[in-house]
Amino acid sequence: MSKKQSPVNYYRITLQWGIFVLLIYMLIRPLLDTSYSPDFEAYCPFGGMQSLASYFSVHSLACSMTTVQIALGITLILAVVLFSKLFCSYLCPIGTFTEWMGALGRKAKMQITLKGNTDRLLRISKYVLLFITFYFTVTSSELFCRKFDPFYAGFTGFSGDVVLWYAIPAMVLTIVGSFFIRHFWCKYLCPLGAITNIAVYAFPAATITLLWVLLTNVAGLIIPWPWLLGTLCVMAYVFEATTLKFFIFPSLRVTRNDDLCTHCRICDKKCPMAIQISTVETVDHIDCHLCVDCIVKCPEKGALTINKRNLSWLPAVATVILTAAAITIATYYELPTISENWGDINGKNVQVVRMDGLKNIKCFGSSRSFANHMKEIPGIVGVETFVKHHSVVVYFDKTIIGEEAVKEAIFSPLSELLNFKGKVTGKVSFVKLGIDRCFDPNDQFYLGELLRKDKGIYALSTRFGEPVQATIYYDSSLTDENNIRKAISLESLIMGEGKDQTSVKTGFAVNEAGITRGEMPASEFLSMFIPTTDVAFNNYESYAEDKMFVYELPFKQAADPEMQKWMPFLVSHASNDDGIVRIQTSFTESGPVIKIWFVDSMTTVEKINSVLNSPEFLIHYPDKSVKRIKNPFKFLI
Repeated sequence: MSKKQSPVNYYRITLQWGIFVLLIYMLIRPLLDTSYSPDFEAYCPFGGMQSLASYFSVHSLACSMTTVQIALGITLILAVVLFSKLFCSYLCPIGTFTEWMGALGRKAKMQITLKGNTDRLLRISKYVLLFITFYFTVTSSELFCRKFDPFYAGFTGFSGDVVLWYAIPAMVLTIVGSFFIRHFWCKYLCPLGAITNIAVYAFPAATITLLWVLLTNVAGLIIPWPWLLGTLCVMAYVFEATTLKFFIFPSLRVTRNDDLCTHCRICDKKCPMAIQISTVETVDHIDCHLCVDCIVKCPEKGALTINKRNLSWLPAVATVILTAAAITIATYYELPTISENWGDINGKNVQVVRMDGLKNIKCFGSSRSFANHMKEIPGIVGVETFVKHHSVVVYFDKTIIGEEAVKEAIFSPLSELLNFKGKVTGKVSFVKLGIDRCFDPNDQFYLGELLRKDKGIYALSTRFGEPVQATIYYDSSLTDENNIRKAISLESLIMGEGKDQTSVKTGFAVNEAGITRGEMPASEFLSMFIPTTDVAFNNYESYAEDKMFVYELPFKQAADPEMQKWMPFLVSHASNDDGIVRIQTSFTESGPVIKIWFVDSMTTVEKINSVLNSPEFLIHYPDKSVKRIKNPFKFLI
């Protein structure tokens, strides 16, 4: 006779596998769609809670967190109070994985369940980790949990902000610990578990928080926020360690009907958290997250229920509804990543400019950079950034600066060489045209990469305008305007090679109004894109003009962008001759030249030639050290 199969908790299994299918999809999709970049934190409630704390403390959201994560974090807290620890039970991928690891450990008869003082003492670890994580996140506006989070490290391949010597021990502890010790991560290490327990003790937590608000905002005492967080952690740990029980919340509990119960203890064996359900009428153990495994697997119908009713479906349904509600609400409202003002944004002369589609506004760091730039513009009194929609709001005083000037201040012009290989004489062709949907610095970069694929295009420069005005410089013997237009109009850009190859959607369009074309001398083009050198040394200013001579030589390498990094070494080497007092480079119609100013009573042209063509340069560094390097230049004497 075959052994009867245990009933399956389809409510929970469906949601748990649904999360893992979604994660697997996010891992596989980049292999099929190179333009897709998975965001494994897109729905992270813990990141949202950290970000919300950062927003209240320093008026900025942590890292790339948005209202979606914040809404999910708030919903998680509400779910704990109204229902139970639903996220832990039904959605958390780490919780699911470690539970499966634990099942393997029990099957191998190698797992233990910690009890007594050892269990109670170890529970403090998650509160310590919670405090550390929030402290460093709020003080830096960067998610500290990224450095060690096993989920983030695993699904990102230990890339991004992961710190290996944090993440590897955390991952080993999570995997190995959960195999040998029942729910090692959830009970003893998970900082989100610590937050849910603070929420469980809602009344004392709310009392402590209200007291802090009154003391700081009404009584005027200076009590930093870490003291509040630390007090909440201590409170929750003391209640957890001494009682291991819920108090008033959550409102839903597993209840047992002793008249129907046969005391078979199947519920005790099937409980993932090893709670002794068969010994109590109402399950109020702090570790219960209402997974309803005990109810589903109980052989006596009605012996186990939720609040004495047949509501085993309710936790899973509530999880889905609350999650969907949080995501829906977040689509209609977005907290700014940064909200700063250094003037009166409510003044009667203050107006607002909103710019969307700025892909460079993608995290706290880029938002901070943008805000710092705006502070330097007279008349701008405040900014807000929204990383989810890549948009900014700028407050400005219309009596000092106009709307167009504000937009121009937001715009970041680009001036970049693309395929220039050192053309030093003749003419360079150019075309000036407007390009739609190319305001953002990232878009301008992508435009440059599209044009770079045409080897006849030398350079690109942009300036503010609506549309953005781009000037494209090219060799008319290698390409023409039609090819340039085709390059600009490509719908996507392929970047990288092999497994690192990605596809970026562009969608640029040439605006036909006001196109101009022309040519310019190569020397003028070089002066626009290649820096020249003009350095005086060896007491140049102490010599009269009639005491100095200029030795001029052709210097084609001055037009090579790659050689510019060697110019300081040339100057340092030349300064070893006390008679050489100044070095200049310039671009002429006949080609690049170098001018060497010297005092004829102290050196000669022959000595200068010897210096320039020396096999090695003798270089002097600011710390007084000296080094010899191979001469990278060749001079035609």
